[in-house]
Amino acid sequence: MAWKKYQPERTDFLINTDWGIPQENLSKKEARESGKKLFQKRWITREEKKQLKEEYTAYSSIRSTGILLILGSGLLLINLFFLLKSPTSGKMIWAFLELVFAGVLLAAGVGLFRFAPWGRNIALPIFLSFLILPFTPLLGNDKGTPVLIICGLAGFYYLLRRPARRIFAPLAAGEIAPARPKKSVLLWIVYTILALTTLVIYFTFDLHQAEKMAVAVCESARQGSAVENFAAGLSPDSYRIIKTDNRVIIVPRAGMGRHACTVFHDGKKITGSKTGFND
Repeated sequence: MAWKKYQPERTDFLINTDWGIPQENLSKKEARESGKKLFQKRWITREEKKQLKEEYTAYSSIRSTGILLILGSGLLLINLFFLLKSPTSGKMIWAFLELVFAGVLLAAGVGLFRFAPWGRNIALPIFLSFLILPFTPLLGNDKGTPVLIICGLAGFYYLLRRPARRIFAPLAAGEIAPARPKKSVLLWIVYTILALTTLVIYFTFDLHQAEKMAVAVCESARQGSAVENFAAGLSPDSYRIIKTDNRVIIVPRAGMGRHACTVFHDGKKITGSKTGFND
């Protein structure tokens, strides 16, 4: 069975037409003589097969991105339920903002699922926010930020590829199907540089946060104070604590565990501290 037509009105895409020749309407000998291959039980040329696969990938990736945004809005609504039940201060403000963001995600997801240009226009700022939010105080220490970075980059990639731009661009009256565009090597280079730059910025920021956390812990380790009281005051959600006979190593959970604060003690009292790398 041939692939379905995603946008029957957009016949400038081969996948939205009655492409190829049904298998039963052409013999194998005639197909070979005309340079056609069997694909989805239809005879087509190699170039048509390549074009169909590219268009199918573009359509399916856009629709999958829309589904993920719809699921994301559902997860936010579930989180909203638990937020309203929690004793968090100012929770009504956060609940309102979360509700608005969930609504925006839902609208963008539905728009992408329907291949509506307005859905793409909403989705692009959302994916941009996925690249910015991890570097704000709001999500600065959130362990889920790498997922946001990956989602943001993937969203930009799938929505800014040339086939995707054609899908969202309306076909002018009387316009004929455009020639199949060639992939730009320069565009791939730009995508790669943006992806690598974003990852470098993120990991640099993450390491800087870990260094600040390690320094702050060492500064709070007052010489002569009880080591047990000091260790008990550290949050296990933010730090990994390693105890030995004469020292306590505190490793921030940010920064991939590279930075650490080492607190020295005589078994009861703190005798000193220093920061350093944990590798």
